Amino acid sequence: MKDITEFHPENTIIPGHVGLIPDGGRRWAEKNGVSLADSYQKTTTILKSFCSYLFDEGVNEISIYLSSIQNFRRQQSEREAFNKVSENAFGKEILQLAEDKHVRIVMAGSREILTKEYLKAIEFVEARTSGFPDRTINLCIAYNPLEELFSAFSKSETNSGLLQNLWVKTPLHLIIRSGGANLLSNFLPLQSGFARLYFFDKLFNELTINDIQGIMTEFMMLDRKFGT
Repeated sequence: MKDITEFHPENTIIPGHVGLIPDGGRRWAEKNGVSLADSYQKTTTILKSFCSYLFDEGVNEISIYLSSIQNFRRQQSEREAFNKVSENAFGKEILQLAEDKHVRIVMAGSREILTKEYLKAIEFVEARTSGFPDRTINLCIAYNPLEELFSAFSKSETNSGLLQNLWVKTPLHLIIRSGGANLLSNFLPLQSGFARLYFFDKLFNELTINDIQGIMTEFMMLDRKFGT
C-alpha cells in the first residue's frame, strides 16, 4: 500500500477479506447444558465449514477474532478450556482446512502472554502452512489494536512501512458478528474502516451456512463509494 489515504478494500463484487467474530460460546454452553470445551469445539467445527465455503466463493483472506487481551483475564477454567480446544484444533481442524484449501495461517496478537504449549501449537501450524502464499487466515488471539500499532511503529520508518508492519496488512471488506452485540470489541479497527458490518442476534453456534450465504448475496449487490 503506497498511500495511507488509500487504505481501503478494492471495490470488488466478491469480498476479498472477511472478518468473523464468533461471539456467544459461553451462553450457548449454558443454554444447551454442555461444557465450555464442548461449546468451543462446536465453534471450531462451524468455523471450519464457514471458512471452507468462503474460500470456495472466492474470498482470499479471513480474519477470526478468537480472543482479545481482555479475554485472558477470565477465570482460569475458562482460559484452560479455550486453550485446550484451540491447541487441539491447530493440529487438526485448522491444519486440515489449511492444507485442503492451501491457506496460510498467521497469528495476530500478543504472543508473550500465551502459555508455552499454546505458542508451540500455533507456531507449528504457522510453519506447516507458510508455503501457501495466496490465501490467508489471520487468527486474532490475545489481540489488542494498540499493541498492533506499537509493534508496527517500532518496525517502521515511513507511513507506508507502518501499514506493511501491521499484524493484519489488508483492509476488510465485511465483518460478521454473532451474539446480539452490535460492536466490534476492538476487532481490527484500522482494517475495518470501510468494512460492511453484519450483526446476528443468533449465538455463533446457531448460525448456518444459509446465514453466511445470505450475507454474501447481499454484499455482492452493494454499490460502495469509500468516501468519494
